Amino acid sequence: MSTNLLILLLILFCIGMAGVIVGILTRQRKAFKLNQKRIAGLQDMLEKQYTHRVESISVIARAMADKQCESTEGCIRLKQLLDQVEPDLLKLEEYEVIALIYSATEYMPIKEQWKQLDKSAKQKFTQQRFTLEAKHAQAIHVAVLALQQHEFKAYQNLG
Repeated sequence: MSTNLLILLLILFCIGMAGVIVGILTRQRKAFKLNQKRIAGLQDMLEKQYTHRVESISVIARAMADKQCESTEGCIRLKQLLDQVEPDLLKLEEYEVIALIYSATEYMPIKEQWKQLDKSAKQKFTQQRFTLEAKHAQAIHVAVLALQQHEFKAYQNLG
């Protein structure tokens, strides 16, 4: 083989490799853009969920203050939402009662389990709840009022 032919083959090989590299880079760029769109969509979804949880906390606190929601049920719901939105809040003295009511009642049956209880068992659990609510009524009231005034942190993107 002549030197010119080898040079020509080498040039063709280099051009082919450059084409492969351009193809790989193009595919990577498309994948990157697609991933960026997915991440932006997930961030949007997470922000909406966060906002919904904060709004739910406000609605529950208002309902509790207006006596439209039992204290035990409200505390259970608030504890679960606050754990997702701002868990350190429950460590503050004015909000500790929410976690206390939650932990004192989490063993009680709910939904289908509640429906399966006989009347005397339901009365026993209801009396325990009412006693607990009465004992902590003032602290619950303070926590609810504090929650209504609390400014939750703005949603923070993961990026």
